[in-house]
Amino acid sequence: MPFQIVVDSASDMPRDLAEKLGIVVVPMPVNIDGVTYAEGIDIFPDKFYANFKDYKELPKTSQPNLNLLKDAYEKVLAEGKEVIAIHLSSGLSSTCQTAVMVREMCSASEKIHIIDSLGASLGFGLQAILASEILKHTDTWQEIEPQIMEIKNKMRYIFTIDTLEYLVKGGRLSKTAGFVAGLLDVKPILHMNTEGKIDVFNKVRSRKAAIRKLIEIMKNEIVEAEKQVIGISHSACLEEAKALAEEIKNTLPVKDVIISDIGCVVGSHVGPGTLALYYQSVPKM
Repeated sequence: MPFQIVVDSASDMPRDLAEKLGIVVVPMPVNIDGVTYAEGIDIFPDKFYANFKDYKELPKTSQPNLNLLKDAYEKVLAEGKEVIAIHLSSGLSSTCQTAVMVREMCSASEKIHIIDSLGASLGFGLQAILASEILKHTDTWQEIEPQIMEIKNKMRYIFTIDTLEYLVKGGRLSKTAGFVAGLLDVKPILHMNTEGKIDVFNKVRSRKAAIRKLIEIMKNEIVEAEKQVIGISHSACLEEAKALAEEIKNTLPVKDVIISDIGCVVGSHVGPGTLALYYQSVPKM
């Protein structure tokens, strides 16, 4: 193929799947109590969540290292291919801004195509997975771009979370939303809005109700379920993710369901106990 997809590790793509599809994953940094780790290289979800409550302060994240990102792009260019770089939402991170800057430092900037996913975790990983299918049948950017943009605009992100504390502390959600949820002792249903930011979408009274609500919302919104690969990601709640996958398979004729860990970058902001669901719906307005 004349193109190769590059993502950052906040896409939370299963490693074996990324390797199978030839998708390059650039590690993102996570700073834990003053020590910086490269996600997927020297820090992994199992250890990260096991120790989460023992951290002295909330882990901090930042955009990918400029040199690592440049090296990833240049390696693709050196192989005679063009880069399709799909990155973490600009509504949550400066990663896309960094990618645009790095593109101008590269040897053939016109062959590097930067896409702001407006998403996070496996939701934008799913964008890359579906884009890889497009590349099997299309070989010009003029044909590829509108198809990838359609996937991006149809991608839906809904999730439930144990506590809004970490999102509020990290500045990814307003203090008002966190206060209301805490005051009413509810389990929030969150989503990514059209600006690629996190909003409260609904509220229920219990964890079980929240998981049922995720399925209900998806059933109401999903289009052409029989053509879809569904994504589920979780932070240290694998059994719930598996049960959610089984429920989806039993009630909708989807092609497949992919389950992944929420990695350390996204997990720094949502904490343990997050369960997220990704699928294609009507285009974002």
